[in-house]
Amino acid sequence: MPYRIIVADPSPTVQKTVQLVFAEPEFRVFAFEDGASLLESVADVRPDALLVSLTLPGRDGYEVGRTLRSRKELETVPLIGLKGTFESLDTDRNPPADYDEVVQKPFDSERLAAVVRELIARKTGPLSLPEEPLWPAAGGDSGAPAPAAPVKTGPADAADQGLKDWVREEMVGMEREIEKRVRARVVADLKEWMSKP
Repeated sequence: MPYRIIVADPSPTVQKTVQLVFAEPEFRVFAFEDGASLLESVADVRPDALLVSLTLPGRDGYEVGRTLRSRKELETVPLIGLKGTFESLDTDRNPPADYDEVVQKPFDSERLAAVVRELIARKTGPLSLPEEPLWPAAGGDSGAPAPAAPVKTGPADAADQGLKDWVREEMVGMEREIEKRVRARVVADLKEWMSKP
């Protein structure tokens, strides 16, 4: 199933650019020109990420961001603000509190794609590897021995733990990337197969 990306921006150029950056079959983009139509449709779309211009007509990006964050079903969905080059952030309304990231327009498409992918992975990924053992509390009756308490010997232990954390992070990232590529390939193959007479 493709990732669903919402872009809310009054500019058709920005909408088209986002559609090119997040191409099918891996993504499906839903474009809106104003905040009101986005808020009406967001529950139906069930997005994996939202890109919202801070200067939307009617209900602007500040109000839309606050409203989206107040909805329980959207509290973990990545929310990226799009800010024009000559727009100043309204510091009284504090968009960073509502937005995971604010990207300046015109944006670097590769950077935007990387930001969105990273936020989706961070917010939807597992907190730990499934292969990690869950040790019972000391004295548990599961039959598995409780692990020995780690012995701290100094900076080498911290470096060793840092290396383990890095390897774990890289493995999770690779698993997610492989999963996305396999999903995209399967969808493309199915579409091709379904289109044949």
